[in-house]
Amino acid sequence: MRDLMFLGGFLVLVPLAFRNTFIAYLIWGWTGLIAIDNYLFGFMASIKLNFTFALITFLMILLKKDTERGTIPFNATVVLFILFFLQGSLSAIFAYEGNRLNWFLYDRFWKEILFAFIMPLVIVKRYRIHAFVLVMCLGMGFHGLIDGLKFFASGGSHLVRGFVKFGDNNHFAVMLVMAIPLLLYMSSYAKHSLLRLGALAAAIITIAAVIGTHSRGGFVAMTAVALWLVLTSRKRLPALTVFIAGVIFVVAIAPSAWTQRMETIQEAEQDSSFMTRVEAWQVSSAIALHNPVLGGGFHAVATQSVWDRFKGQKGLLGFVDVGFVSDVFRAAHSIYFEVLGDMGFLGFFIFMALLLNALKNSIQINRMAKQGGLDLEWALDLSRSLAATIFAFMVGGLTVSIAYTEFIYMAVMLMEVLKQEVKRQLQAKTLSVATPLPEINQ
Repeated sequence: MRDLMFLGGFLVLVPLAFRNTFIAYLIWGWTGLIAIDNYLFGFMASIKLNFTFALITFLMILLKKDTERGTIPFNATVVLFILFFLQGSLSAIFAYEGNRLNWFLYDRFWKEILFAFIMPLVIVKRYRIHAFVLVMCLGMGFHGLIDGLKFFASGGSHLVRGFVKFGDNNHFAVMLVMAIPLLLYMSSYAKHSLLRLGALAAAIITIAAVIGTHSRGGFVAMTAVALWLVLTSRKRLPALTVFIAGVIFVVAIAPSAWTQRMETIQEAEQDSSFMTRVEAWQVSSAIALHNPVLGGGFHAVATQSVWDRFKGQKGLLGFVDVGFVSDVFRAAHSIYFEVLGDMGFLGFFIFMALLLNALKNSIQINRMAKQGGLDLEWALDLSRSLAATIFAFMVGGLTVSIAYTEFIYMAVMLMEVLKQEVKRQLQAKTLSVATPLPEINQ
């Protein structure tokens, strides 16, 4: 039955995608974020929906079926995306032998970078930017909604475990936290009141889903994002009130098992789970020190043959004694050490530059938006929401390896698209003021 429902939806979406490039691009992004493959088990599971809409998008671009087509600017964001793609490609080509997931992960990587790279061609003007934010919310918010409702229905006993594409409960928790700022933005700027209420409800339910993961990293990321939103809000007192209400809400719905789990955060040095992460960081940095330019290839530290080669080496963390040497490989457990081990120091610096450049773009948008007054308040708030999403990734990513999730690259490029839109609106406003009114003959 589920496959038949998706087939019906597919038959509706395909004609829509052929209407113009913009619609095709939105559906391409949505099918990637919602990870439909994880919900299909029948005949529809073999159909590559995301790939289908990607092909349609490029066909529409080649046919120039878009009257509002933008251009790809040659600036720091675009250059960093190109460099990151080239670095990832070289790291994959020269990866260590025995890395069975290298090309699988690279296949996802280049498609995610490509999707972000062409965004300026398609996402132009305010209504398209808002439509894309809505797609991001519908994609990730859907997962938070499903598990959050299960959490409420079970009285808090439902354990959110994540799924294949997004990883385990810890990975999933951080990704859900990344969606919350955008859901809150939509709750303020959606055109219809029902959409605003729906977005607010989805944000609250997603918070419940994060609690349901029992992830300490997810809790830390959620707390950090909440404080970020309070400190960067245009109205700090109402934001602080909402933050306090949120704390009360979390305490009220959280089960005792969750509370006990969060209390162990302060005992990290005695936590064997945390020390295994440190061991993975040591091995990842050892790989980078051995091959600083290209690293070991995608998923290097989680390859048994590579782990056997570098286990016991402390790399950049020689000052930490974990007290054991594991014979079985581990995941990187950090976006920073993940990229460091996969792509070397060069790839790590490009990766960090990409994230920090996005935060710099947010600051620039804030300055420009203030010049535009009330007309650009939406851009000011959206830039802060996107910055909160990126901040959630950077904080939550301290202990989970989600460096190549498409959601972050969407947010980074959308920040650039938003900056270009603010520039266009300011230029148009300046031009309209500078242009003298025609004289009227008496």
